[in-house]
Amino acid sequence: MVATRIPAMPHLLRSGLVTAFLALSVAACAPGVARDPARRPFPPTNITNPSAQTAESAGGVVASATVDATAVGAQVLAAGGNAVDAAVATAFALAVTEPSMSGLGGRASILLRDPDGTITGIDGLNQVPSIYREKSGVPLPYERAAIPGVPAALAHALETHGTWTLARVMQPAIDLATYGFVLGAAEAERWAAAREELSKFGAGLGTYLKADGTLWRAGDRVANPLLAQTLRRLAGDGVASFYSGAIADAIDADMRARGAFITREELAGYRALPSLVVRGTYRGHSLASNFRPAAGQAVIQALQTLEHLPVPARGDDARWAAVVGQAMHWALTDRSTRQGTEAESAAFLTSPAHARARAGRVMIPVGSGGGAADPEPFQGAGLLFPPGTLVTAETDREATTHLSVADRDGRVVALTQSLGPSMGTRLVAPGLGFLFATRLGTAPGTRPASTVAPTIMVSPDGRTVVALGGAGDNRIITAVIQVISRMVDHKMSLPEAMLAPRVHPDAERTLRVEEGPVALWSAADRARFATWGFTLIPSPSGFFGRVHAVRISGEAGPAHGVAEPRWTGAAAGPK
Repeated sequence: MVATRIPAMPHLLRSGLVTAFLALSVAACAPGVARDPARRPFPPTNITNPSAQTAESAGGVVASATVDATAVGAQVLAAGGNAVDAAVATAFALAVTEPSMSGLGGRASILLRDPDGTITGIDGLNQVPSIYREKSGVPLPYERAAIPGVPAALAHALETHGTWTLARVMQPAIDLATYGFVLGAAEAERWAAAREELSKFGAGLGTYLKADGTLWRAGDRVANPLLAQTLRRLAGDGVASFYSGAIADAIDADMRARGAFITREELAGYRALPSLVVRGTYRGHSLASNFRPAAGQAVIQALQTLEHLPVPARGDDARWAAVVGQAMHWALTDRSTRQGTEAESAAFLTSPAHARARAGRVMIPVGSGGGAADPEPFQGAGLLFPPGTLVTAETDREATTHLSVADRDGRVVALTQSLGPSMGTRLVAPGLGFLFATRLGTAPGTRPASTVAPTIMVSPDGRTVVALGGAGDNRIITAVIQVISRMVDHKMSLPEAMLAPRVHPDAERTLRVEEGPVALWSAADRARFATWGFTLIPSPSGFFGRVHAVRISGEAGPAHGVAEPRWTGAAAGPK
């Protein structure tokens, strides 16, 4: 499969200065030494176009939610780093360039596959403090803050599977925070929506608001010197500084002043843990994802349910949506089901027997074939998404980002980070420059369930590997399911599968259907849905999850990366 690059959209274009100095700072890798982008006024020459939404490279690829973060990861691959080095560098860069969606105060779930086929999951999701109590009178943003997992998870992944030092992979993020990045329109809107909360305790001034409390605007070059200082300390002193050192002391002092629950002792007790990796198959393809507190079991259950059903052929999107939508409904319904221990629950939810039982609940639509036409060819598809038409308030209510990476050796990484709702608690750590994620539960000492679902699929012959995941609350789960179904059932390329119209179940027979640039639901389709007893809710394209994926095939073939065409992501790799 040869992916064709989508023409760069205007809202993705950058001056080239940031990626230029990133190329040189990654290559030089002098810990703690920032590079001045103004002195590097030429574009990098060793990576593919970092403003494109697809990329092909024999040296590996990166797909993420921002141009600058993707450029960072691609530069790491070009400089000889492996997929884990590139993924960790990209994740730290996203903490700077997309802080409404992720950051040092957030949570992470990581799934990686080594060239020998070994799959490892890492749980870096947020933890409710053990001393947490309800109705405590603590100011709301402080009361909602959870113990961060991102620094521990990224450091653990690097230590166990990377080849570069923490200082080396963090240098590009330090440079971005020091010298700034060009603020995109959607990110600016999210900062503006949080203005009141950001200014309430003062710590947001000079970071996500200007020092005088006014708003940053799209197109502004925004630096975050406090975050740069925090990143520099983390790079120099290691992850221990965050959980038991100087950074922990700063967090502790602020939290204690408010009577809140994230103390130095609570931070010191946090660990990145091994995820329980759940596995399954779909029409001969092997599947792997992370179990609770992640949600990979729902992806596997839905696909294994479909394996027992006659999935309509490509070109009959209405019947395909009806069948897939029901399978996804039952997987979402069952997501929190418990059958004994967590291991027993995982085995039950991903068992062929459970999938077969759920398939028996799915109504198979009858009627004529046909329906929606095939998706438009991927060439030029970016033109279907004019700037500013897809990102709406409805799509921004959940703050999550995903990145996928493949390297030249066949290693892949799927890494999802989140803050909860947009901007998390909207509480900026004083003097530290990052936002705290919102806890998802109230049980002290627990890591509440999340909807993140980093997933890896391997072809029956073991040669083709796809790593993907997404953002968008429970639409993460359904978007990943649909991309996989489109590739396996409809023999679509990865770019085609990403672009194809999506649906999402609100109930067993209630489907949200995508409208806008890729909506192919004709009047005849809608009539067929009504005949089958379905209610349709038209929703904007940006509602249906934001997937970033990579694909490798064979030992000698190039890697392919695709960033979500409904969003502002980018894919790139070494030239």
